[in-house]
Amino acid sequence: ANTPKQALEKFTRLLLFGRKKEALEWAMRSRLWGHALFLASKMDNRTYSYVMSRFTTGLAMNDPLQTLFQLLSGRIPQASTCCGDERWRGWRPHLATILANQTGDPELSRRAIITMGDTLALKGLIDAAHVCYLMAEVPFGSFGVKTDKLVLLGSDHGLPFQKFATNEAIQRTEMFEYCQRLGNPHYSIPAFQAFKFIYACRLVDYGLPSQALHYCEGIVASVLKQPMVPSPVLLAGLIRLAERLKLCDPQLSERPEEEQELEPDWLKNL
Repeated sequence: ANTPKQALEKFTRLLLFGRKKEALEWAMRSRLWGHALFLASKMDNRTYSYVMSRFTTGLAMNDPLQTLFQLLSGRIPQASTCCGDERWRGWRPHLATILANQTGDPELSRRAIITMGDTLALKGLIDAAHVCYLMAEVPFGSFGVKTDKLVLLGSDHGLPFQKFATNEAIQRTEMFEYCQRLGNPHYSIPAFQAFKFIYACRLVDYGLPSQALHYCEGIVASVLKQPMVPSPVLLAGLIRLAERLKLCDPQLSERPEEEQELEPDWLKNL
């Protein structure tokens, strides 16, 4: 077998005699892929495609480089439809490859990531699927719309509501909303406000009325920022709960007794 140095010397000699096709074949056989690809790129498109095909054929199917080359070729990578199986050794390297190598077609990258999320969701890997949906900026949907991909982070909205709307899932989604708000103070998830109201009701049940009232205030602030008309059911529930809890407002308790029956400013805005 030739050493890399000997292989390169023969490649150079073939080119010195103008035997480009032989040099190209020799470079591929000797795995001088950088030289082969560069030479092919200076020949014609068919030759370049042939060399690229030979190169990628030598890669393992679960190699993230396959994902990159398929994406650069304008295709949805195979990893997007196959990840989640043991033989693919995880989905993270493939997602990272897509995110780190944006093509001239951003919509292709987005579709590849969403497809990966759909594949992972079908295999029950909900957390992984939701990471993909977040990276693709898929909007949050509603529990009743089963075609929506993302409702509460880490929770499958195909489950019964009580198993779906857990405190942990609501807290995860709220943390995401909060982190987004650090960069954009006006950010909110419209469909999520109803779940925050449910969480506020649970806080009351747990004997935490002050925290529940604070939640109501936050929900009102988010609802009033939304361009769309908020749900009348949500507004009615908020008003009823806030009316029950307003005396737990420490600012209200510090007012003179005759003013304590007045509504807080944020509640008046409803």
